[in-house]
Amino acid sequence: MFRFFRSDSGQISILVLAISIALLIGTALIGMVAEVIVAQQRLNSKAEAIALAGAQELEFNQEQACAVAQEFSTANYGVTVECLSESTSIEILLSDLNPNRFLNVFLPKIQATSRAGIAGSD
Repeated sequence: MFRFFRSDSGQISILVLAISIALLIGTALIGMVAEVIVAQQRLNSKAEAIALAGAQELEFNQEQACAVAQEFSTANYGVTVECLSESTSIEILLSDLNPNRFLNVFLPKIQATSRAGIAGSD
């Protein structure tokens, strides 16, 4: 009489390999997303600093607020900004390329906006 034995000894190795690959891919993806989030936060900080520099000029010379913000941006960060100045506030739009080349397909640019102003006198 012939007996055929099925061995399940190799199945756990394949399962461990599949889980390891999934964890490795997940870790890489989380790292890529974290890189973009850090770049976004840095861009936000730059936009806020530029807006504050322009807002300081609003109190004295409203017409030159955007020029001052642009000068500050170029001198400190080497970037150009889009600026919208009103009588009591200034808004800055800053954009940069996505630093991650794999996520660049889905999100080619990251943008930050910031608004700063002066308090009105009552």
